[in-house]
Amino acid sequence: MPGSPISWHSSLPLTEVAPTRPGTPSLIERLSRQTGIAPSYIGARLGTHQLFPFQNTPADLIERLLVQETSFFRHAGQWTMLRNMLREDPVLSASALRVWSTACATGEEAWSLAFLLQSEGKGRSRVIGSDISPSAIAAATLGRYTRLEAMGSFRDLPEFARPAFPLASGEVWDAPSNLRSMTRFCVHNVLDPMLSSELGGPADLVFCRNMLIYFTEDAVNRALANIASAMRTGGILVLGASETMRDNGLFEPVETASAIFWRRTGRPAVTATPMAGAMPRP
Repeated sequence: MPGSPISWHSSLPLTEVAPTRPGTPSLIERLSRQTGIAPSYIGARLGTHQLFPFQNTPADLIERLLVQETSFFRHAGQWTMLRNMLREDPVLSASALRVWSTACATGEEAWSLAFLLQSEGKGRSRVIGSDISPSAIAAATLGRYTRLEAMGSFRDLPEFARPAFPLASGEVWDAPSNLRSMTRFCVHNVLDPMLSSELGGPADLVFCRNMLIYFTEDAVNRALANIASAMRTGGILVLGASETMRDNGLFEPVETASAIFWRRTGRPAVTATPMAGAMPRP
């Protein structure tokens, strides 16, 4: 909602820390533990930053690691299949759903979910978008996007959504009030459990796309356990097209013509202890 506060719940530190010293974990290792991102990727993104004293806040450096690549209805085939499932699936066909868009970046995915739910007569649903980046969440909360000539927020619209979104370059889309009333954003690290107060109960549908490909194997397992613990039995998890599920017993595949979704099983999820190396919030 315009002007509404952005909630924060994460073990990410925001205070400055001392420079790295001999015998202490390297900057890259510390960032990997706190974000789940693989050290090899962190090294490539930060270049030689790890060779110098730690002058920036961890949050500043983490912002440099993130790939905020997103768009409305990205990977249109998944959205078309989801639209069908909202009409036919025993869980998703309910009149009101709890939906979590994790690693939502600047919010296009969460707003897409809200639009689809509203268009399918599920306007009483609740959509939560979360991301580790405070600046991305600020942009998502603003909910204002401009159509660009080529790559941009509206480059991959499915046919059913085209009439409602900008078609001309330079045209602006502001999230309308009926979508704002059902959508909220928060800063959250998926390596931490999601607060039940944010979701309002177990999630029926979770989007977690194109994030796990950057994670270490330990972080992938941790994130999936946290996601599973936030979901109801029978709920649906949507991963990115290039991502694979781990053999953890928490999900089973739902095969469709254009995508593979994952259904939450009844197996209990064991969430991990707080992240190693994480420092307390101020």
